[in-house]
Amino acid sequence: MRNAATRVVEELVQRDRNVLAVTADNRNEIYQHILEHFPEQYIEYGIAEENMIASAAGLASCGKIPFLYTITNFMSMHGYEFLRNDVCIPNQNVKFLGRSAGLVSSSMGPTHQGTEELGLLRPLPNLITITPSTPIMAQKATEYAYQHTGPVYLRLEGFGEPEYYTDDFVFEVGKGYVLREGTDAAIFAMGSVASEALKAAEHLQKERQLSVAVVDMPTVKPIDRELIIDYGKKCKLMVSIEEHSIYCGLGSAIAEIVAEEGLGVPLKRLGLESCVDTCANRKDLREHYHLDSRYIVEMLKT
Repeated sequence: MRNAATRVVEELVQRDRNVLAVTADNRNEIYQHILEHFPEQYIEYGIAEENMIASAAGLASCGKIPFLYTITNFMSMHGYEFLRNDVCIPNQNVKFLGRSAGLVSSSMGPTHQGTEELGLLRPLPNLITITPSTPIMAQKATEYAYQHTGPVYLRLEGFGEPEYYTDDFVFEVGKGYVLREGTDAAIFAMGSVASEALKAAEHLQKERQLSVAVVDMPTVKPIDRELIIDYGKKCKLMVSIEEHSIYCGLGSAIAEIVAEEGLGVPLKRLGLESCVDTCANRKDLREHYHLDSRYIVEMLKT
């Protein structure tokens, strides 16, 4: 996913001299290639995310389009005041590629895993925050970020994620994508954990003849309110699943709509209730935090 996004930046650098590849001690092989071949469009700030964001705001005010790439926790948390005051409030045209969202940095503990930052990003004015679920969506969302005038923040996971979309996929902000239709229950997923929801839905259809919808929700603000209302009216249960805190993430956003619209449908939020508290591989962490298909199956059986 992170490579799909940064490849777009490399292509943009070649055709638009205003596009800048910017990082804080976290370039991948693609940003390294940009440094080697287009050094005048590359800026390295070292471990100084606050300086990087403040400088990017200044560059954007001069007509540049900086694409900042570093670990999402460090960019959103270290640089939050600068992100808020220098970029979002004045609506500067800065793009953020926050890598290691969710549980992808599995062995590095809570310092490197992006499981709370959506709660910081969601209230900010003018900021569009996107959590792609697949490499193609990450590619299309990065292309959207370039076309959009204003700040865009992509929460990128890792690499090797399952792909559900084709090359003709069209990304739209504020839209949920139905991966599987259903009428008994609806699972709303943010990020590549949608693969676990799909596995569970397929298993429940075969074993219990339960009709479970799976909806990919890459944007929480704006969110696809009408789609949530639609499934809230026709399903007996709604479930949210995210590699993120259940507080201020996708589950919270859905709960707000369920309450405001008086839908009266039960909602089960799957996610973290605190920071990551252990180190393990991503598969084991999903099991530990009840974000795997087996847990979803058992939950929906009851």
